[in-house]
Amino acid sequence: MALHQQELERDTNIPEFILNNLPSGIIFCDNECKIRFINRTYADYLGVDQEEVIGKPITEYIPGSRIRHVLESEQPELGFKCSVGEGKEKKILIVNRIPVFDTHGIIGVISQSLFGDIGELKDLSDRLCFLEKKVNSYREKIKSVLSSRYSHEDIKGECAGIVQAKEMIKKYAKTDSPVIVLGATGTGKELCAHALHRESLRFRGPFVSINCAAIPQDLFESELFGYVAGAFTGAQRDGKMGQIELSDKGTLFLDEIGDMPLHAQVKLLRVLEDKIIYRLGSTQPKEVNFRLIAATSRDLKAMIRERKFREELYYRLSTMAVVLPPLCERREDIPILVRHFLDRLDRRHITCTEKAMDALMQYRWSGNIRELKNVVERAVSLCKGNIIDIADLPCEITSSNTSVSYDNKEKHNHQTPTLAAQEKKLILNALRENLWNMAKTAKILGISRATLYEKTKKYRISRPVVPLPE
Repeated sequence: MALHQQELERDTNIPEFILNNLPSGIIFCDNECKIRFINRTYADYLGVDQEEVIGKPITEYIPGSRIRHVLESEQPELGFKCSVGEGKEKKILIVNRIPVFDTHGIIGVISQSLFGDIGELKDLSDRLCFLEKKVNSYREKIKSVLSSRYSHEDIKGECAGIVQAKEMIKKYAKTDSPVIVLGATGTGKELCAHALHRESLRFRGPFVSINCAAIPQDLFESELFGYVAGAFTGAQRDGKMGQIELSDKGTLFLDEIGDMPLHAQVKLLRVLEDKIIYRLGSTQPKEVNFRLIAATSRDLKAMIRERKFREELYYRLSTMAVVLPPLCERREDIPILVRHFLDRLDRRHITCTEKAMDALMQYRWSGNIRELKNVVERAVSLCKGNIIDIADLPCEITSSNTSVSYDNKEKHNHQTPTLAAQEKKLILNALRENLWNMAKTAKILGISRATLYEKTKKYRISRPVVPLPE
């Protein structure tokens, strides 16, 4: 044993022998980024000869090497990801880069790959490549979900109100200020929000949409601002990112902002001013950079008087407003919209008879564009051949007591009715037209039955009592 040890010391460079037998890849580069040593593990992995690479630049074998950066910063880089090769031959390594000093300063950098043997190295590298592809795939899917789907060109119509709304969208999209979209249920407020985001400078960022009316009040803050682990009973173990944080570098769309709880309005106003959020249960501030778009079918000024909406938030939102007219005020656009819906259904060959189109033009359209879309889809399913006739339309549209004359429009008062008054009138008319059938009315209006009950209670709408015959 002693003799064997003596021969080893005489014939072998002990440090080099040890480095060549390490299960990790080792490269040492001088202060000119030239390779001065590479161990057998790394040379075998790269498929190069240990002797031939000595004196050659590291970038010749690893083009993306950060050795130069470590030489300049004189700071170690631990656990960094490094790519070797291109295309299908691309391998991903995890490396430590450690600067080496003598009494005069830095003399080079040791690059160490954290792997076992060559088989383990390639196996782990393959797994890292697979995981990176999966992450990229998920990133693309998330980007698709959190992206806007419409531009201002998807807003169909040629009436003065729609033309003006589209002009406002194009102008407001160039700014970064909050915008509020006003209009009755089913007029296309969300479509406008998509268009505002898509044509803004933030179009590459996420578009996060929240329906304020659909979130229970006691969960609203956790949904909007997020929370940390243990913030409240039932909280997820790892906490949760809030919708504001998710919309960073993009747009946050708050639909039906009139239904936002007052305590959340106060916090939102502070976030708009400071661009900082705090997750529930945390004192750690997080900077956020997002553009706010809000929408409502409610009369926010009336809500301010009733102390149900913060006046400061209203003035923060109302500087840039887009107003969408109800469909009953833009009947000339109905043929355009019908054609658009038929094209989207890939039924370009289908047309409407004159009687059917007249009936559509005369109907009140309490549910606005959403209701028209549903009617067109129903007619396509029922029509024979390529013609939509009046028999293919719902009876509430074809019956005389539910239509109005297109030529004899109701005269407008000098004072424009409030959104709340318009909504109450629409609901009341729809209930009467459907003989107070709540399920049918809710479907026509494009809202849930629960929402309809809530609104009838809010506006004190009740079914008239029919006296019994004596």
